[in-house]
Amino acid sequence: MSRVRGNLAELDRQLASQKVCSRLEVEGGWYAIVGVPTTRSDEDLTLSLLNDSGVYVHPGHFYDFPRDGFLVVSLICTKSDFSTGLRSALMQFH
Repeated sequence: MSRVRGNLAELDRQLASQKVCSRLEVEGGWYAIVGVPTTRSDEDLTLSLLNDSGVYVHPGHFYDFPRDGFLVVSLICTKSDFSTGLRSALMQFH
């Protein structure tokens, strides 16, 4: 639980330093949902993050979001991996 809370705090810290992505309210569990600009499909974005940066996220449609613009991130990975991966993912929107 400590790691999940720490990664959620890191997510909020990194999101506060930019203006294009935001986090939906966390209702429980070890995932967070990040709203992102819809410059392409969530699936294309997740594949680009995986292939270009080695960052693993889920597209929103895996969780029945009705439109693009959402990525689901795991808060359970190590703090350093989470921080580095999140930084790389957010760079896609600068």
